[in-house]
Amino acid sequence: MSVLLLLLFLSYISFNNAYDENLSKHCVELSQASYCVSSIDKWTCITCDSSIKLEYIVENSDSKAIQGYDSLTNTLFTAFRGSSNLHNWIENIQIHKISPYNDTSIEIEKGFYKAYNYIKPEIMNNLSSLKKKYNTDKLLITGHSSGAAMATIMTYDILKLYSDYKIAFLFNFGSPRVGNKEFVKDFNNYNITSYRVTHYYDMVPHVPEEFFGYYHISNEIWYNRENSEYTICNDYDNEEDNLCSNSCAPLHCTSTSDHLYYLNVTMGNDDGMSCY
Repeated sequence: MSVLLLLLFLSYISFNNAYDENLSKHCVELSQASYCVSSIDKWTCITCDSSIKLEYIVENSDSKAIQGYDSLTNTLFTAFRGSSNLHNWIENIQIHKISPYNDTSIEIEKGFYKAYNYIKPEIMNNLSSLKKKYNTDKLLITGHSSGAAMATIMTYDILKLYSDYKIAFLFNFGSPRVGNKEFVKDFNNYNITSYRVTHYYDMVPHVPEEFFGYYHISNEIWYNRENSEYTICNDYDNEEDNLCSNSCAPLHCTSTSDHLYYLNVTMGNDDGMSCY
């Protein structure tokens, strides 16, 4: 880990959890690495940062996450991979909601919850081992695309059901909407460092559609087309900021290229060029 990177991270803490682009870049690279690595012994991809100690690769039924220790943030990380086929995934989004928590008014999109639960048992078992090995209960959770949806659900799971862990950071990139208004309201009530990063006309943050009763968690950070400037959005009170990503709705939020390019990092591995 470079001295510059360490200083940048320390400055992040001193600014009272304000959005830090360098930490966001660190997380998007970790999210991208989840697409690339297939063995814990081969941490060699373009975005495989030296501050990361990869310990586990969890995969089942097209759901995948990588886990380990991040020395930059002194956290146990979980990074969820997005779908390997973007178009098929969007077409197969299940509009139906389920109520998996004690409060049945809180609803989550069925497909995202099902995908997360394919790998949840192993993820939680791994966290228990990592907590003992690295002597920390702080978690960094991140993901891109459908992986961002799973990251959001895992974060909510931890907040509701696993009090022996603390959410240090949640960074999502190109996330779809995950749950209903009651879910978003309850999620936003927790005081955690959470950012939902969007890129210009990325199509994925606009599914499932609002008229189906889906909403976004708050703290959107919206990047311009060139990834050179960002806007800290005003999306509290369970409403999206119409000056941010939602400004292109309903007719112009159609870009797949914006979805696959975050903070100047090419996401996914369909062409094999974004990993090595």
